[in-house]
Amino acid sequence: MDANVLLLHVMKNVLPDRIRAAEELGHLTVITEPGHVQQYGPEVDVHVVESVQNLEAMRAKMLEILRERPIDRIFAPFELGQTAAGHLRSYFGLPGSGYEVANNFSNKYVMKQRLAAGGLPVTDFRLVAGLHQVPEAAAHLGWPLVIKPVIGGGSINVSVIDGPEHFEEFCRTPAAERVRALPVPLVAERFVRMSAEYHFDGIVENGQVLFGVGSRYSSPVLSRDGFLGSCVLPSQDPTHQRMTELHAQAVSSLGLDSGVTHMEFFETPDGLLAGEIACRPAGGSFPECIRLHTGVDIWRACLELALGLSPKLELKAEEGVHAHCHLPVSPGRIVHQTSQDELAAMPSVVRVDMLRRKGEVVPPHLNSASASAVVYLQAESPEEAEAAMRRVVEAYEIEIVPEDS
Repeated sequence: MDANVLLLHVMKNVLPDRIRAAEELGHLTVITEPGHVQQYGPEVDVHVVESVQNLEAMRAKMLEILRERPIDRIFAPFELGQTAAGHLRSYFGLPGSGYEVANNFSNKYVMKQRLAAGGLPVTDFRLVAGLHQVPEAAAHLGWPLVIKPVIGGGSINVSVIDGPEHFEEFCRTPAAERVRALPVPLVAERFVRMSAEYHFDGIVENGQVLFGVGSRYSSPVLSRDGFLGSCVLPSQDPTHQRMTELHAQAVSSLGLDSGVTHMEFFETPDGLLAGEIACRPAGGSFPECIRLHTGVDIWRACLELALGLSPKLELKAEEGVHAHCHLPVSPGRIVHQTSQDELAAMPSVVRVDMLRRKGEVVPPHLNSASASAVVYLQAESPEEAEAAMRRVVEAYEIEIVPEDS
């Protein structure tokens, strides 16, 4: 395929090497932000804007590019580039999801409205234009609340507020200052007391779900204890089957024609609640765990669908279950760390990817998928896999000191 492709690349996100080098990309043009870390060769046209969320700046930059070269398709695999991609497709008449669908999947308030209207079970929610309106939202929803920007990802600027006193304390923190500086409103949601949290990752073409796999997080994301991980559920698992139904309902409610999805669910005494759904690959190493278990490459499917191609799905037979865990990390210099060989020798471990090593300095402002290492495991059941994850986490040692010490 010899296409002119525009990639919207959000600052510190990184494409997998196999996707960056995919021959389907043809001639690649990139719009990115200051501080971007992906490296490109001289054959790639790289343009920089202050923020891909500034739609007028993106429209002006796109016009500048089009005066030099036609663009056939837009590839936007990262959360904060979704709305801009939809806007540019709609404005310039390009194929793929337009602004309305992109906004349905990226604006969390609009998303909740659409999901609720489509009959999906969701927690109560309310639009909040600024922090000063949180107490008013709590009067309608009750405490505790989760507050988050309507446009965002990676659990960045997401906070759980327990009650009025906690809210007053929060308003005096640096986290509150970051929220006040956001260029978007907030959504407040009634906090869900859950026994488990799940995610469902799908591939959709022509409005039909071609592939879907459900997984259980090691613990709820906002209350996790030191690490993030998940375990793929067997296809016959009842929760997997219920998520399959609700995911298809969500895809229809939000109007998706083609793309990959990442959806979250909460297990409550009243059954599953739908959380959020994104139209892009899951962050971190979740797609790789799914590939190990099913043989399906979510990232490649994302690229193929963005380019108007049917995804090549090469499913393999289930053999037990796969799981993975992101081992903890925090800002500072790593002075001690359990080795890759030690981790690889542990029971049920099939692969270890070291993302940070002794001597490295970890930068601040980490997100929910940040890790020092990722460990992939295989076991006979989700319970065995989760027990193996816990053993790895308990055995893992890492010591990080502030960089200035």
